[in-house]
Amino acid sequence: MKFVLCLTLAGLGLAAASLRAETVNVTVDPQTTVGSRFLGLGVQWDRFDAYPLSPADWKLTTNRLDYCAPGYLRVMWGAFSYCNGFDAAGQPRYAWQETDPARRKEVAELAAILDFAQARNTPVILGEWGPPLGLITDQLDPRWPRLVADSVAYLRNERGYTCIRYYNLINEPNGDWSHNKDYSTWLQSIRQLKREFDARGLGDAVHIIGPDTFGSSRWPEAFQWLDKSARDASNCLSAWDLHWYAFDAEVLDGTIETLLRQKRQSLGEANPRALSQALLVAESGLLDGKTNGDQQPRVRTFEYGVMMADYATQVARAGWMGALAWDLDDAMHVVDWNHRPPVPDATTLKVWGFWNSQGKQMGRPEETAPRPWFYTWSLLSRCFPGGTRIVGTSNSPAVRFRATAGLSGSPGAEQWSVVLVNDLETNRVIHLQSAAGPTDAQVTCYHYFEGDRPLGADGFPKPAAVWPHVNFQSGLTLPMPARGVLILTTRPPR
Repeated sequence: MKFVLCLTLAGLGLAAASLRAETVNVTVDPQTTVGSRFLGLGVQWDRFDAYPLSPADWKLTTNRLDYCAPGYLRVMWGAFSYCNGFDAAGQPRYAWQETDPARRKEVAELAAILDFAQARNTPVILGEWGPPLGLITDQLDPRWPRLVADSVAYLRNERGYTCIRYYNLINEPNGDWSHNKDYSTWLQSIRQLKREFDARGLGDAVHIIGPDTFGSSRWPEAFQWLDKSARDASNCLSAWDLHWYAFDAEVLDGTIETLLRQKRQSLGEANPRALSQALLVAESGLLDGKTNGDQQPRVRTFEYGVMMADYATQVARAGWMGALAWDLDDAMHVVDWNHRPPVPDATTLKVWGFWNSQGKQMGRPEETAPRPWFYTWSLLSRCFPGGTRIVGTSNSPAVRFRATAGLSGSPGAEQWSVVLVNDLETNRVIHLQSAAGPTDAQVTCYHYFEGDRPLGADGFPKPAAVWPHVNFQSGLTLPMPARGVLILTTRPPR
């Protein structure tokens, strides 16, 4: 494969001397399947409560999401958005039954997101932030699960949003911000909701997902809830998830992969059926560097794109079925609802997004452009779509290096994708080989390196090279600069 090697060296701008760097041998085994079919990489897309999108910004957002092609969306709202209280007879007054457009506004905003998902057959995790205290006085008030089930029945059966495949009752119920009392109370709430779903014929159509807890290797409570709910709620939950905002060290040393693999195993031991059900990291991001309560300025940096690619790669290697990026746009959420000036300032928005649609208004027009981590997340989403079979990938011992591979499409005509992440501050040389791989494939190569991440005229990732005749069985030798990502795929460029 000398032809490929020369193209790669030229594309990366490396001298031949770089070949003296550490060599990492990567072997792809398509006969070994890791976990169940991948659901893809997801994105959190909520209503813009405080700073709605203009029509032009909406068009820009949907265009970017069409490029990203997320495997699924997570959309949270709450009973206050669709229930306007109770009438004198104690019956709920639903927003979609009201004649006042202002009362129907929040349902219409949700419907716009669901319209996007439905048109593209993108699965949606819909959910509520927490119990609507104020509408009800107690979390176990039976009126709340009734409200939830009525709203889901309305959206699926009357509006036709069959894209709603999962329902998440309480966001991060192990955190006091969720207003959930404790594990026992959460479990009772889940059981109440399951009864209401079954009564409306939703039980098989919409999977209740949980426990949706927040944690990390330093705060293992999230994983304890996963084990307990597998034991206690297996007849209510038919999809499983947790949130993990990782410290840098957890990504760099491979803790993400190690712990997720362990938890997948323990989940299967507690509930064997769970291994054939969805198993997701339903919120992901990096915790180091967080400021002002809930802002992550590192999303603006090149390194965030490398680290999140590493994170997603470890999720796939661990046999989990997907990871979801928190989140789409800074302007979706505010840090403090008491601080919502007409034009947001530097402390207003939760800075976690792929971009900030309020950038121009804030005098920072550059913020409206996609940030670096959109580059890696969108490429991985496109190259590892829902239905991908993650296959065995092994490599010679190398610190801060990850590789994974996936096959998508119909048997006999499967598309191959491989992601390589070098999270070390030194250059490497990768030798990639698969004894059962294609012998004459067109491979598109994408670079994500500091100063070398090609963009097209539309601002989306552009191939660094397209090689017409690649023999995976002979192998490829690829120079890989420090701190970066290579993505190789037989999927045609956009």
